[in-house]
Amino acid sequence: MQHTSWLHSLAGEEYGRLWAWGNKPSEKGAYETASPCQMSDLPQSILEPILVEEATKLGAEFRFHVEFVDFHETETGIQTTLRDRYTDKTFVVSSSYLIGADGARSPVLSALGIPVVGRQLNTAFNVHIKAELSKYIIHRPGSLNWILNPDAPDWSAVGNFRMVTPWNEWVVSMHPSRKDGSYFEPTKKQIIQRLYQMIGDASVPIEILSFFKWTINDQVAESWQRGRVLCIGDATHRHPPINGLGSNTCLSDAFNLAWKLAYVLKGLAGSSLLETLTVERKPVGDAAVRRANEGMEAHRTLWAIMGLTPSERETTVARLQASTEDGAEWRSKLRVSIGETDNEVQALGIQMNQIYLDSPAVLVEHGDHPPDITHVNFIKELIISTFPGYHLPHVWLTRNGQSPRVSSLDLAGQGRFTLFTGIGGNAWINAAKKVSTNSGVDLIGYSIGFRCDFTDSYSDWYRVRGVGETGAVLVRPDHFVAWRCQSLVDNPVEKLGMVIASILQR
Repeated sequence: MQHTSWLHSLAGEEYGRLWAWGNKPSEKGAYETASPCQMSDLPQSILEPILVEEATKLGAEFRFHVEFVDFHETETGIQTTLRDRYTDKTFVVSSSYLIGADGARSPVLSALGIPVVGRQLNTAFNVHIKAELSKYIIHRPGSLNWILNPDAPDWSAVGNFRMVTPWNEWVVSMHPSRKDGSYFEPTKKQIIQRLYQMIGDASVPIEILSFFKWTINDQVAESWQRGRVLCIGDATHRHPPINGLGSNTCLSDAFNLAWKLAYVLKGLAGSSLLETLTVERKPVGDAAVRRANEGMEAHRTLWAIMGLTPSERETTVARLQASTEDGAEWRSKLRVSIGETDNEVQALGIQMNQIYLDSPAVLVEHGDHPPDITHVNFIKELIISTFPGYHLPHVWLTRNGQSPRVSSLDLAGQGRFTLFTGIGGNAWINAAKKVSTNSGVDLIGYSIGFRCDFTDSYSDWYRVRGVGETGAVLVRPDHFVAWRCQSLVDNPVEKLGMVIASILQR
């Protein structure tokens, strides 16, 4: 995933390249600070079987080739009518809640009557292929390889070889030169011919696995919930794949909703906790749509500079190689335009800065204040804070000098609330145990410091904890800070019990 490149063809002339996805030498440290994990490229076709397998182990049942027909809400639940597309038979499923995670043409959202704001911009299409292209990628390995080849300007002036498996399986997206929504239906023969133009080598064997059109959207749902029906994922935020925010944002939606549903269904939280879904996730989804479409426009600006017809390209190339003021100006335009796409491929901020400041599911102590982010580049820079509503920062911790290090993120989560404190904060740990016993809420406490449960080996927790050593930071099951307190209080059991009850809307 090291690079994103712009080429006339894979075998032909290169117009420019960028470091991508945390591989830029000057920005690697920021990515390592953000997460214990390395950036990974996991296409949907590989990810989904993993999710299905693991969910099945946990008791989920999958019914493929089944479609939503309609639903009826009662006082106690939902009656959903589904159709088996193999047999055309319908059947009804009874449930407490209905989740519409059914994509950009969501019939569940439509059935709710929730308006979708925005529009469909234009169409493109993808071709899923197998082709051994290692020799064209080896010197600039990257998951995105843009081809600015104007030989078929009406229907495929620009394409992108998006890696599925290094370096023999690809999804090739093809974009028309015009932004008027017109769509060309190429034949398989025309697609093969175009692929060879884009590769620049007609001797490469190509196997077409599938091809299909898709729509570039700029759309958001006005709300994510009505009654016992909740919608997440592409049903509520629809955008092009720029920045790689699609599946990632959808998974974050699911992570946000899953623990809340579990707590409500177990009787540990009030049903009003589910009403925080729109409050917390809609700003995130809206921001993803905005950024992806801004990124799409940055690409279109670059395409216009290069020219999308053979004659325009010939003129641009002549300018780029000219030792004149005009040539220098065009080279500057190209550098700036490619640089604008850095907001797509080195965008740690938009990937990680998900903040829930106005949610009833977080609690702020009187006198506590959020960090000043006035001058933060929200797209590029990571905001690190334990203020309630912010994501728990990643820091490395160790049990002792002979144990492996563990991320603070791995101590939290796992379906439970987690409380962090320091030296002198043992009363918080005891309070967590008592509140957990009294309320039935799974709550665990850890102390961090010298001779505590975990050692702050690099002093990173000291720098980011945002509270005193006897203070406490309470983290929700989805890794977001629910509450924090600067120091130990007189009755930590009572205080923590009230906090948990408030957050869970009990």
